[in-house]
Amino acid sequence: MSYVRLEAWIGGAWLEVNCVSVTVMDSALTLSFERQRTESGYQSLIWEPLERFLKEYRDEPLVVVPRGQDLPAMYGPGAAGPFRLAKITD
Repeated sequence: MSYVRLEAWIGGAWLEVNCVSVTVMDSALTLSFERQRTESGYQSLIWEPLERFLKEYRDEPLVVVPRGQDLPAMYGPGAAGPFRLAKITD
């Protein structure tokens, strides 16, 4: 079965993204991502929310948390990315 997942370029490799987080006024806001099976799923549940999140919080530092045991990466305002959608097969 194939899935579409969100990946980010972190530390010289494309890693699957678990979530993107920002802290505003002592509150953490997190957008998490699950693998999707359909094109409408990855557009409406991954890509569009990510674009809105990055646009809304472009003036804040962001933390990108990879899935698995890789360490999170912190980006300065407006510097998060690049991101891509990747198709994988289990």
